[in-house]
Amino acid sequence: MAKSIEYDFVWDDKVLIGPSLDVRGPADLARLWNTPFDSLLREPVIQQTYFRPLVLFSLALDRSQGGRGAETFHRTNLLLYALACVFLWLFAWEVSGRPVAATVGAVLFAVHPAHPESVVFISGRTDVLCGAFLFASLWAAARFGRHSRRAWTRLIPASALLLLALYSKEVALFAAPLLPLVLWLRERRIKAAALTIATLPVLAAIVVYFASRIGVVGHGLVPAASPVAGTIPQLLTSVAVAARYVPLLLFPISLSARHEVAPLARPDFVFVAGVLLLVAIAAGLFLTIRRRSMWSVPLFLFAATLLPLCSVRIIAGALVAERFLFIPSGALAIAVALLPGTAALLASGTFAAFFLALLLPRVPIWKDGGTLYTSMLRDSPNSPYVHAILGGYYYEQRNYRRAIEHHKRAFELNPEFKESLLNLGAAEEESGQVDSAFTHVRLLLRLSPQYAPAWYALGNLYARIDRPDSAASAYRSAVRLDPDLAQAENNLGVVLERMGRFEEAAAHYERALTLQPGYSDATNNLARLRSERAK
Repeated sequence: MAKSIEYDFVWDDKVLIGPSLDVRGPADLARLWNTPFDSLLREPVIQQTYFRPLVLFSLALDRSQGGRGAETFHRTNLLLYALACVFLWLFAWEVSGRPVAATVGAVLFAVHPAHPESVVFISGRTDVLCGAFLFASLWAAARFGRHSRRAWTRLIPASALLLLALYSKEVALFAAPLLPLVLWLRERRIKAAALTIATLPVLAAIVVYFASRIGVVGHGLVPAASPVAGTIPQLLTSVAVAARYVPLLLFPISLSARHEVAPLARPDFVFVAGVLLLVAIAAGLFLTIRRRSMWSVPLFLFAATLLPLCSVRIIAGALVAERFLFIPSGALAIAVALLPGTAALLASGTFAAFFLALLLPRVPIWKDGGTLYTSMLRDSPNSPYVHAILGGYYYEQRNYRRAIEHHKRAFELNPEFKESLLNLGAAEEESGQVDSAFTHVRLLLRLSPQYAPAWYALGNLYARIDRPDSAASAYRSAVRLDPDLAQAENNLGVVLERMGRFEEAAAHYERALTLQPGYSDATNNLARLRSERAK
């Protein structure tokens, strides 16, 4: 994946990596600590639930070192990936005592074709950073846990690393029980009381994490809205999603940057497969833990770090995403390390070659927005989301004809996708098709009269055809519906200034700057207005 160093920012990278990451002093570090991670994503949600300050700090460090280019960010992702592979290798070696087998397993993990979404995609740093610290935590538990004379110190290094993993991604929380489990499996003579005492640092790390988290994002643990409505469809879909991950893990021949999975309204064969999978995992965990077998480690790692993410009540975006496999796929490395016999290792090596052949064509997909979104369209030609994101990409490239084409298709595929109408109107406006833009924006307002961005778009159209009174009215409606819409405040100031109402215009420029400090358009407009008034 070394070629990814030359790749560009794509998808969420372009909104995540921006001026909000600039650090000029302690105040900015405190601001980043108190910034919910999902507030910086392409589609921020109202109720934020992602607390990942370590990821933001690492991105801010890269930005301070590499400016606005993507190369430094890609280098860091590759370094973290290497660290994740090394610590997973050390952990597999520690629990198996077989360095060659652990090496084969680590190689299998390193070349897994589902990993580019976590490694090559800069925003996937949450996975590689969390994976590096979590695997290091597991290694520390296995390596140092049984050598300490005092029970309460046995898992302190592992707990400190676990806390860093928790500050990187929430999935580490589900893997926390692995630390005392590994100690229990490694130290056969440990008593229940000593194991309980040894677990206290793990619990302390979790308490510290939740105290930090609650201070930033509150008590909410899951997104307010699920992509699947209804209790029964949520249950059916969650079980079916678990079954879909198994072929992506073991036989990843149908990978995609965008997996389109429809919610289930009634049981089907995928749901049945999911039920069988859950029963098999439960039985496997029961038997291996009862026998105190090391095989419980890969099984628990897989189940604990993947199955909770299959719940559609936790998912905030696509129902299936390959980045969710990054940490669970570490179970493959540990399982290979535990396999007996030379033949098993040879078979695993062959499997690694198969994975590598699938990996090589997956990496270039993430080269830039054009290659990524085109691959999405090829995999999901009837996805309104994919057409909408392609429309946005072509709009940024000023290819308005293609932007209009894809936004129209997005609306045809999903008439409830109101953003597609909004973006369609914007593309038509930029291409000079003002009448068509008015038609689509007014249609959007009929469908969603309380949608503030639609009123903002209508104001822009009126301003374009030199109807400042109508534009001001539309902007006021936008501000009334969304008082935090800084762009509407700024544009309202522009049309008021055009009408000669300078005091009001200045007030709206100032309001825009209050809402969005550093907003360049409002800053320039206010400075120009004051300069002209002074003359």
